[in-house]
Amino acid sequence: MYKSKFVFCDGEDEYEGYTDGELWNGWANVFFTREQLVEMLDSLPYDYRFCEANSVLNNRNFPILIVYFEDEEIIESSPFYADDLETLVEGYCFEGFEFMEVK
Repeated sequence: MYKSKFVFCDGEDEYEGYTDGELWNGWANVFFTREQLVEMLDSLPYDYRFCEANSVLNNRNFPILIVYFEDEEIIESSPFYADDLETLVEGYCFEGFEFMEVK
């Protein structure tokens, strides 16, 4: 996993995230920390909320993110190892979303 910058296929704004360098159907597999997600989602016109593990709205054993795009999208937490490969961070994988890595 390494840190990089990403853009949506139809956008210009760059967002910091992590990737394993793999593609899904031509799009980058992007992982965001909670902090990176908040920064990105606050710049977009969509409502969102995090639901902590084992809460009233989330009976899972891990946090989830709910984003209200055209429909409600639930994105499960996907912890990953950050740059130092020793620190497991709370992350969210946006596999299959139309992100491109900025090289």
